[in-house]
Amino acid sequence: RFGRYLIVGELGRGAMGAVYRAIDPLIEREVAIKTLLPHLPEDEMVAVRERFLREARSAGRLNHPNIVTIFDVGEQDGVAYIAMELLEGRTLQQMLTESRRLPVATAADIAAQVADALDHALGFGIVHRDVKPANIMVSASGRAKLADFGVAHLPSASMTHTGAALGSPKYMAPEQVIGQPVDPRADIFSLGAVLYEMLTGRTPFEREGETTVFALMNRIVAEPHAAVTKIDPSLPPAFDRILARALAKTPAERYQRAGEMARELRGYRDAPVRETAPAPALQQQKTASLLADLDMFSATFEVQQRERVRAEEVARRKKEDEAQRWIEAQAREREQFEREREQAFTGTQGGTRPSAAILLARQQAAKRAVATGPGLDVDAATKVSARLRAAFQYLSELSTALNEAHPVSDRPYSVIYVGKIQNAILADGFTDYRSRIVAGTEVFDFVVFKYKVRCPKPATVEVVGAELPYVREKLESMRIQFAASESRNDVGNVVRATLAMSGPFPCEAIVRGDYERGGVRLELENVRQLGTFKMRLTLEEFSDDVLDEFGTYVLGASDSFERFLKRL
Repeated sequence: RFGRYLIVGELGRGAMGAVYRAIDPLIEREVAIKTLLPHLPEDEMVAVRERFLREARSAGRLNHPNIVTIFDVGEQDGVAYIAMELLEGRTLQQMLTESRRLPVATAADIAAQVADALDHALGFGIVHRDVKPANIMVSASGRAKLADFGVAHLPSASMTHTGAALGSPKYMAPEQVIGQPVDPRADIFSLGAVLYEMLTGRTPFEREGETTVFALMNRIVAEPHAAVTKIDPSLPPAFDRILARALAKTPAERYQRAGEMARELRGYRDAPVRETAPAPALQQQKTASLLADLDMFSATFEVQQRERVRAEEVARRKKEDEAQRWIEAQAREREQFEREREQAFTGTQGGTRPSAAILLARQQAAKRAVATGPGLDVDAATKVSARLRAAFQYLSELSTALNEAHPVSDRPYSVIYVGKIQNAILADGFTDYRSRIVAGTEVFDFVVFKYKVRCPKPATVEVVGAELPYVREKLESMRIQFAASESRNDVGNVVRATLAMSGPFPCEAIVRGDYERGGVRLELENVRQLGTFKMRLTLEEFSDDVLDEFGTYVLGASDSFERFLKRL
């Protein structure tokens, strides 16, 4: 027995809790009881238990046909528990494992029902934070129910101190991935990812053969998804429009209420969808993962990738010596470049003799000379090159200032795993350029500006043991210094690790000449914001004033340059 409940058997177990089938003898009703396992340190357990109960009581206010009902919340012998509706059926995750893709009408109906659930929760100010197939139950009649309201965002070993899970991010919104505050529109993004998977057989940002979750995280933040009609032209075009809104990078561009999404899903073919589209029946199968934890699902996802990562690790180690030699050579080249920069730049204008490195770059550029075309005249090419020359001069001066002053940013920087850091220290500036031949004239091809960000004091991030190899690999590949403190279980396996890192975190900007259209293309990587951002500016826009705006944006002294980012 567990309090007044009679335990019948265990349904499932995750990193944070266990789920049991039980009977409430007072009303002879079968229930599912989820308990919080008391395995955390006592100082952490108190806060986790209080939040578990508080959020569960909050979710208990929800009464909706598409939400798993919570009957009781409390503690028994020091163990926090939730008694909830016992469901018969399968999780959507199980359905997708068996068939990969669902019929269009079934996918639209399930997504619409989940959207109804999210819209109802919005009225109570509740954000789910973990909408994914493992948390969606589907009965044999086609009724979908969303589970784990209020419990989904409990802190666990797979969460950073900023609150962003490092587990399975396939369904996370960009703001979740980088540790920013979330609201109900993050749930809409996650539902969009689930709908995408039901229609195509994969989530919008995963790629075949992927070995780590971190490339996936970067795509969620910075890259657009492929339209579903490009993957399967037979799908109704309305889903491209629905998913474009649901999967928008910024919350302001998404549906503002899940109810809007539900209405469009039901009207995707200008005809009403029947109340419940039947899902394939599976007789007498009981769910063994009624309320699977994020940690449990994450571990499963990572195990599937582990073998491929091990193979890559062998190859990576073979390349370490070569990579180290390359880095040392690059450092020597940078020192030489700094000494000869003024002479080299003067050489591009016909003055003093250019350095050997610049001559080599010119020889390489001559081999890939661009033939004169309809839109490539000498005057236009000269104007574009002049703006890149101005950018090179300005960014060279900015690099020198970073190296001499090591300024502190006035505004926060977003860096990988850590989230936002205040008082970031900027240093290690470096500026270079390459040339090419356009319309028979040697011009600037692109200018690259690199610098690094350091934390004023080490920032800490907690990860589960299964994720440690992948986090370690990513940090080492980026040459980010860190120290790991590991917690092991009784058999010696790492169950949790705390990483302390201070940087340096690399940032980069590339200005490319757009000689075909008469402008410049700017690519920013981790400049103030995590991820890659690309934009095109006309020559009129890329003025000296805008260059200075970019410089003050790098220094965190002004946000005026963000108006160009908002055009993306």
